[in-house]
Amino acid sequence: MQKLFMPVVLLLLVALIAGCSDSPPDQPQPDQPPAAQPTAAVAGTLPAPVGNCQSRLTGKVVNTGNNQSPPNVTIEIASGNTKAKTVTDNNGLYGFFGLCAGEYTVSITPPNAKASQPGPKVSLDGAKQVKFDLSYK
Repeated sequence: MQKLFMPVVLLLLVALIAGCSDSPPDQPQPDQPPAAQPTAAVAGTLPAPVGNCQSRLTGKVVNTGNNQSPPNVTIEIASGNTKAKTVTDNNGLYGFFGLCAGEYTVSITPPNAKASQPGPKVSLDGAKQVKFDLSYK
């Protein structure tokens, strides 16, 4: 009986911990709508996107002044009430997952810059991945 008791207690403990959240897992957090998730590397494990919100927007940022792809460049996207931002990794790469169909305005804020640079727009169909490289000077 002792061999069976410990695994059952551990399972109950895991279930209890998993059930202790402030909001149900399917509800969006106030600061982050489900339609605009940052990269998995930044956000950790994300819920799987559903319906017409499965697009991915990924790319690389290049500083055209020195032809480098720096880390910590802030990328922001906006479409209607949907807004999200992330930063580039050590290779200048960024990504957004679980985006809904629509036209997104992309802006970029280089490291140590005081203001963002308005960027181009990109259209997403809600299903496919779009590679969208950015540059700044």
